Amino acid sequence: METKKSPYVMYWIILGVGILSFAMPFFQEYGIITTLILTFLCSVFSWAIAIGLEKRNYMYLSVLLLVSPWLFLLSRHFIN
Repeated sequence: METKKSPYVMYWIILGVGILSFAMPFFQEYGIITTLILTFLCSVFSWAIAIGLEKRNYMYLSVLLLVSPWLFLLSRHFIN
């Protein structure tokens, strides 16, 4: 039985790009808009790959990536 690792590698690359997009607000004036768009796209694509892999834990991580920019904005609002 041959295992294919390319969907797993693509999943982690897409998820990593989504997480790294949180650096945008620190370098650009309107970087939070870029972060919202990029994390939304990365979470949708990683969620689709997780459904194809039938991995429930990966689906949870994708949903957390979808919600995380909103939590980031909420935390910045309460901190300032």
